[in-house]
Amino acid sequence: MHSLFAMAPQRDLLEAYRQKRDFSVTGEPAPSKSARKGAKAVLTFMVHKHDASRLHYDLRLEMAGVLASWAIPKGPSYDPSQKRLAVQTEDHPYEYGKFEGRIPDGEYGAGDSLIWDRGTYETVPPGEQLAQQNKGHLVIQLKGEKLKGIWHLIRTRPQGEKQQWLCFKAKDGKENAAFDVVADRPESVASGRRVTRGPERKKVLQAVHPEPHALLERVWPPMKATLSKPAEAPETDYFFEVKYDGYRAVAALSGGAVALESRNGLSFAGRYPALTAALKDVRIAEAVVDGEIVATDKEGVSHFQDLQNATDARFIAFDLLWLDGEDLRQRPVEERRELLESVLAQASGPIALSERVSGSTEEAMTHARTHALEGLVAKRKGSPYVSGRSDAWLKLKVLTNQEFAIVGFTEISNGAPEIGALLVAVHEKDGYRFAGKVGTGFDQKARRSLRTLLRASTVTKSPVKDPPRMRDAIWVNPALVAEVNFTEWTEDQKLRHPVFQGLREDKKPEECVKERPQKIQAGARRAPQKHAARTAREAPPDPVTVPLTHPERVIFPKSQVQKRDVVAYYEAVAPYLLPALEDRPLSFEQWPRGIGQPGFFRHDAGTAPDFIHRATVAHTDEHRVSHILVDRVEALTWLANQSALTLHMAASRFSHVDEPDWVVFDLDPASSDWPSLVTLATALHGLLEELKLASVPKTSGKRGLHVLVPLAPGHTHTQALGFAQSVTTVIAQKFPALATVGRALQGRKGRLYLDAFQNGRLKTVVAPYSLRAVEPAPASTPLHWDELTPSLDPAQFNLRTLPKRLAKVGDLFKPALHGKQRLPKLG
Repeated sequence: MHSLFAMAPQRDLLEAYRQKRDFSVTGEPAPSKSARKGAKAVLTFMVHKHDASRLHYDLRLEMAGVLASWAIPKGPSYDPSQKRLAVQTEDHPYEYGKFEGRIPDGEYGAGDSLIWDRGTYETVPPGEQLAQQNKGHLVIQLKGEKLKGIWHLIRTRPQGEKQQWLCFKAKDGKENAAFDVVADRPESVASGRRVTRGPERKKVLQAVHPEPHALLERVWPPMKATLSKPAEAPETDYFFEVKYDGYRAVAALSGGAVALESRNGLSFAGRYPALTAALKDVRIAEAVVDGEIVATDKEGVSHFQDLQNATDARFIAFDLLWLDGEDLRQRPVEERRELLESVLAQASGPIALSERVSGSTEEAMTHARTHALEGLVAKRKGSPYVSGRSDAWLKLKVLTNQEFAIVGFTEISNGAPEIGALLVAVHEKDGYRFAGKVGTGFDQKARRSLRTLLRASTVTKSPVKDPPRMRDAIWVNPALVAEVNFTEWTEDQKLRHPVFQGLREDKKPEECVKERPQKIQAGARRAPQKHAARTAREAPPDPVTVPLTHPERVIFPKSQVQKRDVVAYYEAVAPYLLPALEDRPLSFEQWPRGIGQPGFFRHDAGTAPDFIHRATVAHTDEHRVSHILVDRVEALTWLANQSALTLHMAASRFSHVDEPDWVVFDLDPASSDWPSLVTLATALHGLLEELKLASVPKTSGKRGLHVLVPLAPGHTHTQALGFAQSVTTVIAQKFPALATVGRALQGRKGRLYLDAFQNGRLKTVVAPYSLRAVEPAPASTPLHWDELTPSLDPAQFNLRTLPKRLAKVGDLFKPALHGKQRLPKLG
């Protein structure tokens, strides 16, 4: 029997894995062997964040040379009470532990898959992985980058061919019910990617989609970079991409059709049919991609001169503005880049992603010089896409070049029908200023064709102010634009050593201004971004009239405050409220029939009119919300007309949604015991001062108080929460009869609740100057600390009195918006 058993064929543990995949299509690894042979002293594990038919987390444990796998829909938890479903799936090859990327649409498991965590593991006791798996109870000690400690996997029952298990944290001293590891640590440990995209479904692809040109209109005009110097772009605030020298182009893909246009609206589709065809092959329902049409040499360096007659032009994509019905421009640049990588994961041929350059600013610039690049584009971390010129994108040039208007030419001296030199100029407020002669960089064909073009537009009077004395100058009406490389500007503002690169069809002569490196204001990363018009290729929209419906409707019955009074109030406080709300995710309470009738709470923009700007943010991996942006008075007026009395704002802005602007302490009394609240708030103020932290108090608008500690850039919501928990615990221990940090109502026993949990990603607090839905229409009001006394009545700050107070004391909330403080380490 022993010999017969030894001769029996071994079961192929990876047969199911092989049968489900076409390795000529998918990038997933094809196993070279049926299993990884040989026992290992250290076993590995990894967790894939997999956005397939739905987002889930695949736990993989190395066993018997393969990766035993479980799909955990909600992901692992550090809370022992959270018993998460884990469905056992087919074994995967050991090589799968290094796979990260997109599984092609139409294939099994289609969608993005990131390496969410990895490390080593052992069973408790060690070496029993196969025995415990067969028994149906694995006790595993994980030593990962995110998951540390002991977890249980317990088999419950099969469902069809798949075994169902439960996965939960052991009480081993490393459990933490307050730590949501899935929400707080969404990134890949391999690439840093955070955002995933599921499969592109057939019903979405086959639905009716707008014309590509209509998509371009929604996001126009494109963003432009500001010329600057490397010192203005520290690697702490910026990351770097190669600057390509070609035609700026924006591609709209919609329902299988493509539009490809320059930044001034010229179509490139006919000129570059191969690019258009390649873009059509991208499997996507709707997308708008920003990029550059380039011609590259064997080293991958772009050359504008080569683009003039190139037959193998490439489209280098560097930003994604629109995706399947969603305007992405307000999402951080890192998220847009990650989604772009996903969209173009299966693209090939002439479509490619822009190259990222890692390292410090100095190292990145050295890379650019070494590889003969034109320069770099530095992109501010966390920044949105803003139409027009912005210092969120900086041009850092190695080679000095720019565009010039052609204002004339000279004939070649040998009498041939060719130009000898171009006369170029830059445009200024009062006309064109002469910048010099460009006599090199042409071949004979270019000299002849330029002469033919320019001869047709000659004029008798020079188009430049203060023209040079040149007997051989032939002036022309400015209509053409030349790109020119040069070494520097001379003292009399002429070009030194200029070299012609080619004509630019995508720019107008009046756009050719002298580029000067700009000084970037310190701390600019924190400034909220203005929002461009969403539906037209033009400047921000003109003021709009917001119709007021039922102005006589009584909203506060006891004080007889009508809707028209609410509208007038919000318009009066707008100069103080708008800076606090700008670029923040907003939620609000609506009371359409007044506070005497039921109201409701809203996060989403709903059917807001077109002049109300929106931005979408992911609250969880599966839940995205389109929020209203309050960036103008008319938005406040519209909200007031909707009887949106109370406005709730997040601690972070869309441009840095994972970085809070403050720590907030919410003092919530169980009754109207204002004197006790003052005692606790005073103690909190004193403790913060001991820690050398400034703070801003404001009434909640009801019976509570909010205390905000403004923060410098770079903090996380987890840091803010941890700090708030530590401080509130100290206060509660000092005043056990007055305060508690217990969240359960039954456990408070009349004590004031010190709430630290309003610190968290997309947690909200009532905005300053926002009304509350109680009589007599009080508002959340910032205070001086010396105003906080037991005799203060918060209700005295209300709809009728607050505008006068603001005129007298100004905006006391302003310090909360410009924090420079770092949180100290406690403990």
